Amino acid sequence: MTHSDKSSVCILRLTALGDCINAFGIANAIHEDYPEVKIKWIIDSRFSSLFISDGKPIVPMVPVEIKKQGLLKSVLSLRKELKGEQYDVLLNMQTSIKASLLSTAVRAKLKYGYDSERSREGQSFFVNRRIDKPQNPHVMSGFISFARTAGFEKIEPKWNYHLTPQEISRAKELIPQDKKILVLAPASAKAEKNWTAEGYTEIGQYAVEKGFHVVIVGGKGSLETELCSRIADKLQDNCTNICGKTSLRLLAAVISQASVVISPDSASMHLASSLNIPVIGLFAIHNPDRVGAWNFRKYEVSVYAQMAAAELGNKEAGWRYRVKNKEAMKAIDCQKVKEVFDRICKDYSLH
Repeated sequence: MTHSDKSSVCILRLTALGDCINAFGIANAIHEDYPEVKIKWIIDSRFSSLFISDGKPIVPMVPVEIKKQGLLKSVLSLRKELKGEQYDVLLNMQTSIKASLLSTAVRAKLKYGYDSERSREGQSFFVNRRIDKPQNPHVMSGFISFARTAGFEKIEPKWNYHLTPQEISRAKELIPQDKKILVLAPASAKAEKNWTAEGYTEIGQYAVEKGFHVVIVGGKGSLETELCSRIADKLQDNCTNICGKTSLRLLAAVISQASVVISPDSASMHLASSLNIPVIGLFAIHNPDRVGAWNFRKYEVSVYAQMAAAELGNKEAGWRYRVKNKEAMKAIDCQKVKEVFDRICKDYSLH
């Protein structure tokens, strides 16, 4: 089947924010490249604001408030929201039982789920089609396969946040305009995925010596604010710490002004990649082949392979294998991060 056989598509991807950023690349590409196709995206309301520009959703969406309402009420609410709507295709890009139960609220002729290797939590009971297994293990490749298997054969991810002049102006007010900017996004949602404060400080000082100003970003959680404060205290006047002071949209605007971003496996890493800002992704717990920065894989620094091998021996790590050593990120060598930073400076003429 081709896209011409379909006039409407519903995409279901609720969480996490990094995955929603990647899913947006597909949703937006369909929306822009196939304007004749009606599209709707079901997303967790906690993340929907990133994809709303000047009060209007960039891609038509239905935010669901699962955390606030609970799953049952969310299913009933979504059913009411979509009452009378019929879709040719549902792309269920999330394998959780939560997503599968929500998918029952969507009336669609074809309901696509993951291939047998990636499908889990009983998703196969809620779909009637499977996507073609992608050759590339990356999550983004899976999302692309959803669209291509459903008939959008030449689709490529396309990100456009429609950042407004006001958002860009506000971002520029927060950061110096006379220096190259290194954005440090040091924290992910889980402590074990974060590099050390000492490592971030050392690479920050290295960047300062090369004429960069460091901008530190992060959320409002205590884990993030504490880590960011420790780094900022060391870098002092050579950095601007705006951790906890930005909305998702303002964070995107700030990152859009960066020359380089350094981040562990986090939403900020995926946001930088989607904005086409060179990002050094740092990995030890999750396989970067699966979750790395889609547009900048060549700049990542990873010890995942050696950490996984230490735990598994001769056994091959599965697609979802997660390193259990909570100290694994400490194995990242700052010298290697400096080398990749220098390579970006050379590639992008940032000397």
